[in-house]
Amino acid sequence: MIEVEIKQEGKVRTVMLEHDEIVIGRRNEMREVQLDLTPDESVSRVHARAWLAGDKLFLEDLGSSSGSHVNGEGLVAAMEIFPDTEVMLGGTKLIFRKPLSVHRRGGVPQNKPKLGRPRPGALPNRPMGSEHSGSNADAVDEGRPIKGIHIDLTTDAGQEELVFDLDEIFVGRKHPEQEIHVDLSSDLKVSRIHARIWRTRRICWVEDLSSTHGTSVNGEALAGARVVNPDDEVRIGGSVMRFRYENGHMAMPKRKSETPAVPATQEDNDCAFEALDSYPVYKEESYRYFVPGYRKKTDLESVLKSRKSPMGRIRPVAHRAMCETGDFKGEGIDVFLDSLPKIICEVNQLTDLKAVADWFVSNVQQWLPNAKRAAIFCIDSDSERFALVAYQPSFKPVVSDSLVHRALETKAGYSWRQVDKNECVRRLSVHSGIYVPLLNKGKELGFVCVENTGKDHEFFEWELDALMLVALMISPQIRLNVVED
Repeated sequence: MIEVEIKQEGKVRTVMLEHDEIVIGRRNEMREVQLDLTPDESVSRVHARAWLAGDKLFLEDLGSSSGSHVNGEGLVAAMEIFPDTEVMLGGTKLIFRKPLSVHRRGGVPQNKPKLGRPRPGALPNRPMGSEHSGSNADAVDEGRPIKGIHIDLTTDAGQEELVFDLDEIFVGRKHPEQEIHVDLSSDLKVSRIHARIWRTRRICWVEDLSSTHGTSVNGEALAGARVVNPDDEVRIGGSVMRFRYENGHMAMPKRKSETPAVPATQEDNDCAFEALDSYPVYKEESYRYFVPGYRKKTDLESVLKSRKSPMGRIRPVAHRAMCETGDFKGEGIDVFLDSLPKIICEVNQLTDLKAVADWFVSNVQQWLPNAKRAAIFCIDSDSERFALVAYQPSFKPVVSDSLVHRALETKAGYSWRQVDKNECVRRLSVHSGIYVPLLNKGKELGFVCVENTGKDHEFFEWELDALMLVALMISPQIRLNVVED
């Protein structure tokens, strides 16, 4: 609870706020404001925040236009506020006080991480470098890694390893409405809900949640979400973390049914088409093609920033390297397997690019019934663009050329689905799809795509495998037409 005395337009009033953290500003639709200083228009909509940390009260400016002033000096960083401190936000004077009830609670936490303390949803911690011990048979099995998201955490208090048998965890400071798994309450540069970490298969992702001071990966500010490898250094406030995921089993040779990690031809840290949680989608006649070797962030940053607003966003669901093969098992696979001899015969009879493109878009639904729309793009080396060669039905496809370049860069096929409404208000006419690059003897030729408009539809992994197999079949004929040896 925070008590605030407000002096505004010659009037004085006192409010009691039943919160340990408050946002101060003016009533707005973008963010909830606990302390509304309307009608002072010199106060920004989201101006500052104040919060309790143990028995101390802190204030931080949130990038307001007129700034925050403490005892006449501009506030440049979060600082402790005392009962006799005079705070000016715009033309409003504030005095913050903590009610006696705060001091009488007893046992008020100091919000400092305690090494070795199990957190909600986490498995027992152990000192770094030591062996696991304990009686929990599910968590401990000699010679077998503990299942879950592993975090090697380094703070001012020391080092520890945290293990969470969860698919998603949050980093921040104690929050009344959101469970915080990695609690860094002693660090004022950490926002209440600072970052999210989750895993897809054996891959860990990290996303900054619009924190005040940001999140960096290997010294680079994080914008959105990205994959983090075990040796990547993630910095949040004054803490350094490394993430990895263990499935709880001993290392074994990969089965063909598993989706392999896709090798990149450039360091992901330097490639403009890095792994992201979601990608923008556009609808154009053609798309710019960036040749291999010229896909660095430094080369393309200004180009990609200048693009118009996307029509929506899509999220990768599965990917498969072109050099890998699947098990070809799953619901509906018999249709494709029965059609395979006919597909091989028909592809062998195709003689030119137009014939290949027309055959693909006209026949794909016969052996991939969920492919309600299909298109094929080829690279025009003269204009350095992806040209739309053929498509069916009469609706041009929506394309994420960023994900297409990612597919070419990693030599992998990707299946995807449209993000949820709460992530992007712009809705696409299609819900799911597959992009597969056209490659032959190391040459990038273009890509094929299929789409489905079903609201809850997602393509099976065997459908991704099947489309990749057909793409490998038709690529030699396409090369003869678009690439001179």
